[in-house]
Amino acid sequence: MNFDRRAFTQIAIGSAAALGLGVAPARAAGSLVVPSYGGRWERFWAEQLLPAFTDVTGIETRHDVGSGANFVANLRAAGNNPPYSIFMGNENITTMLRGEGFFEPFDASKLPNLSNVYDNLINPGLNGVRGLISPIGLGYRTDLVETPPKRWTDLWDNPEFRGKIALYQIGNTAAVLFLLLTARIYGGSEDQIDLAFEKVEELLPFQQVSWSGAAAAALVRGDAIVAPVDWGEVVALKRDGAPVDMVTPIEGVVAFEQSFNLIANGPDKDEAQVYLNYVLDAQTQAAFSSAIWTSPSNKQTILSEELMSEIPIRGEDMRDIISFDWEAYTPRIAEVADRWNREMV
Repeated sequence: MNFDRRAFTQIAIGSAAALGLGVAPARAAGSLVVPSYGGRWERFWAEQLLPAFTDVTGIETRHDVGSGANFVANLRAAGNNPPYSIFMGNENITTMLRGEGFFEPFDASKLPNLSNVYDNLINPGLNGVRGLISPIGLGYRTDLVETPPKRWTDLWDNPEFRGKIALYQIGNTAAVLFLLLTARIYGGSEDQIDLAFEKVEELLPFQQVSWSGAAAAALVRGDAIVAPVDWGEVVALKRDGAPVDMVTPIEGVVAFEQSFNLIANGPDKDEAQVYLNYVLDAQTQAAFSSAIWTSPSNKQTILSEELMSEIPIRGEDMRDIISFDWEAYTPRIAEVADRWNREMV
């Protein structure tokens, strides 16, 4: 299910029709700044998503490629003159910015595709919509592991894994997800941070990686034989013939949840909401799945049999992704990061 620009433009036409837009209306006076990440994400946005969006809606875009930390720094530095109208970032990061007053609710009347988004991905008061979901499971080397993992607790219980685990650094959302998940599994509550630190320390020594691509590289090199990692990285490696596979742990999965938020002082709010509605379209979600292996947020998205085998978290399973109370965690961000950097060495 690969999409060239022509095919993707047809998807865009369907999205525009849902909004009552004509094809290729007058060009917008300004340009909508759209932030996204690098690698496969950058290529998909630059080569397919944004060109087709402009072809159909007439809304010019400017692609800002970077990391979540870059986008947060840019937004804070800009003060009352924000560089974006729409912000995309992991939900724990956007919760922090939301608390600082950077965002305002979307207008539901401008998001007709919202009616098909899973309810648990829509924030209260429509203050944020999680439009792209990258589940995190356990990736492992099929040629180096005798007993494949089935549970998160196998990281502790399987002696094969001792000293051969890769975990994310605390600056990555996945490290926070793993820490809170550990607290919940072993302490019954995500509030059991002290216990979680004790348990993660039991896994030392482990290799720390800054992002998912580095986790995948550690598996390929054999520096690690098992690692929490998002599905897309392992699927890409398997397609290239690497001896790796992925499991959905019995306890459930966490996920990178890309939350889209409307910036309160942004210059192009209407265009930003047209863009989000386009992102949430069922066919656009299928294109995301094909390009970067995200799990569809739209209940009406149809995937090919091949993609369904590569993206096991979909459909009603989307409602079971493990989530946390980020508002309660936000005050502890600095404390947890400092402790992790001191103790996980």
